[in-house]
Amino acid sequence: MEILLILTAGALNVACFFIGAKVGQTVAKGEKIEMPSVNLTQAARGRIDRKKAKKTQDRYNTIMRNIDNYDGTSNGQEDVPR
Repeated sequence: MEILLILTAGALNVACFFIGAKVGQTVAKGEKIEMPSVNLTQAARGRIDRKKAKKTQDRYNTIMRNIDNYDGTSNGQEDVPR
């Protein structure tokens, strides 16, 4: 357990070093540093849209598999999700 804690702390230290180096180089070049803006409603809508698209794609994939597996009987047919 202690080894995992040591490795995690070490990885975080290295990550913080690289982030600090990147920010330092950006400041040295004279570029402006901007904080990323997070729009929660837009992120939630995007997530909902991706879930709907995945459901639709899964439905179409099931239909296509059913067409490929059709041999005149109902053997090998899957239920199409709604």
